[in-house]
Amino acid sequence: MSSLAFWTIFAVLYQTVFSIIISWLILSCKLPPTEGELQEVTLLKLLYLHDPEACGRVYFYNYTRTYPVPSSSIVWPVKNEVASLFRGKICAWLSLHVIWAVLGIAYMTQGQRPCGLYVTLMPFTLAGLAILVMDLVYATMFLMDARKTSTEAKILNYINSDSDSIRIVNKTHQSVPASTSSDLEKDTSWIALLLAYISCRALVQWIVNFWIVKDNYIEGMAYYSHLSKKPECRMRHKSSLFTQY
Repeated sequence: MSSLAFWTIFAVLYQTVFSIIISWLILSCKLPPTEGELQEVTLLKLLYLHDPEACGRVYFYNYTRTYPVPSSSIVWPVKNEVASLFRGKICAWLSLHVIWAVLGIAYMTQGQRPCGLYVTLMPFTLAGLAILVMDLVYATMFLMDARKTSTEAKILNYINSDSDSIRIVNKTHQSVPASTSSDLEKDTSWIALLLAYISCRALVQWIVNFWIVKDNYIEGMAYYSHLSKKPECRMRHKSSLFTQY
């Protein structure tokens, strides 16, 4: 096995294993909001990682504000379209990684068979390109979310975009202007920015994947051309054609 083949299989498999673990944690609802964690972590989970309908569990969140008047409310999402769409993205992400890994193993085991090499190289390359494009699309979508999730109030409004996703119990019997933002609120836009950064695999891994796809395609096509020019390969190819008629 060449060094390129070794590092390709290593990179593809460890990313696939990582995607399986992350997908299992999210799709199996293993990352619920917990008491005592950072407020931003809870907001991240409420926004993207926890879908009350899919997980069958509702979590309550203490929403406290000091502007324009002190107020405190207990809120809980009964449904979350943002998290539901995120789960769909995770399923597509996982599926592509598994397909890429299977095609990579098939491609690396073709050896001296030119037809098998070509037939597996093209889908393997296309799957790698699909993952590269998907990473960029997901990163762009999270960057677009950054403006909509820049404060605690905006995150709750984003979850409650259809005005029927969040229930509220007011503890102070005062109106809670969830749509009003204040300069005193913490900036939470980093949540979407972090997910955008992770989506493109911290940039470094995305670039590594790009070179893996490109180098394997170029080397694979060159090796296919080399095999096709071998006399024994041409004779075997003619023999196979002859047996068909």
